[in-house]
Amino acid sequence: MTRPHLRRAGLVVAALTLLAACSGQGGASPTTGGASGEAMASQDATASSSASSSADAMASSDASMAAAGLRSDPLHDLTLTSVRDGTQFRVGDLAATGPVLFETMAVWCTNCRAQMHQVIDAHGMADFTSVGLDVDPTELPNDLKQYVEAQGFDWRFATATAEVATQLRERFGSQVLNPPSTPMILFFPDGSVRALDFGRPGGYSAEELAAQIAAG
Repeated sequence: MTRPHLRRAGLVVAALTLLAACSGQGGASPTTGGASGEAMASQDATASSSASSSADAMASSDASMAAAGLRSDPLHDLTLTSVRDGTQFRVGDLAATGPVLFETMAVWCTNCRAQMHQVIDAHGMADFTSVGLDVDPTELPNDLKQYVEAQGFDWRFATATAEVATQLRERFGSQVLNPPSTPMILFFPDGSVRALDFGRPGGYSAEELAAQIAAG
């Protein structure tokens, strides 16, 4: 082979070698880019899964708290017996799932009767649970049952034991055991407990009760 041919052959080999090297480098970029994209997608999926798991955990925790009932206030542990069916219920369990309007009363109390008819209307304006507690120790559970059924008061009613009456008096004063002053106490799912104004002239209208419940 002549020298010019050798020179051309060397140039061709060199060109092919350079082309191969460039081709190899160019081919590596898409592969690297693909791997990087897959890694980012994997990270996004992991973050999304973590956020979803966190939300599920919070929802599960809220559900567990509701199931366990509230215990942050001593009044949450008030355990009463329904005059309708003899079943027991705990105020903190009711309040864990929504506001509770707790009302002391007596069968003979006309103010109580008028106020509770406002409560009936308030149930159409706000979402809450009602509890009526007869604080007259001379009235029997069956007397109370007949009274509430005749009046159409379809929520939970119970008679107060001496222990419950004492606990309420120590917390809110003796007026809480005076039915004509239409005492009402609100319990909320955040654990707070708030008494409405006792002895308010004319009591509370249905609209006012709904507003008090919405205010928290």
